[in-house]
Amino acid sequence: MLRIPLLLLLVSTYPYQGPVVSPADQPSRYQDPEAYQVYSAIIPLEWPLRVAKAKALIICAETAQFRMCLRPDEESRKIIGAAIEDYVRLTQQSWLLERSFPLDTPYELATSSDLKSAFQGGWENFYKVHPDSGGYIALSPVGFDGAKTVAVVYMGHMCGGLCGGGKFHVLEKKDGVWKALKWNGDSCVWYS
Repeated sequence: MLRIPLLLLLVSTYPYQGPVVSPADQPSRYQDPEAYQVYSAIIPLEWPLRVAKAKALIICAETAQFRMCLRPDEESRKIIGAAIEDYVRLTQQSWLLERSFPLDTPYELATSSDLKSAFQGGWENFYKVHPDSGGYIALSPVGFDGAKTVAVVYMGHMCGGLCGGGKFHVLEKKDGVWKALKWNGDSCVWYS
């Protein structure tokens, strides 16, 4: 059975929680088409679309390094262990996402400097700049097993001073479609 310890996170007064990238340390382009298929499978599950009914999504352009907290049991490790290892390897750096998301909802990729600018004046200003967005979504790179049939990815969202959440998703590709994979072990989730 999957056990999820619940963490309540209080959000700092500075709402942007993504990576800070210096011009000298520009991320590499993230060009894995299968990763964008995984993203398109999980983004509709996130709060901005599911609850806020966003009409235009804001997605952080740079991936962030979210600490791995999945702890599969011995049997599940045989299935998802390679994807977890790939995730850990990929998150040693930040990546620059491309406009390759096959989504039905319009979206904008916002760099850390775009978000910083939108937050001049806090969340009130953010929603003036990005009305009907439901906040913004942050994604990690996607870890895959060798056959690219199992994926591990983190997705989170921020929607206000005490509004946000995030968790890891474990998926499997069946008949060409990415769907949630049932596995046993421990995971984590946060929300505020």
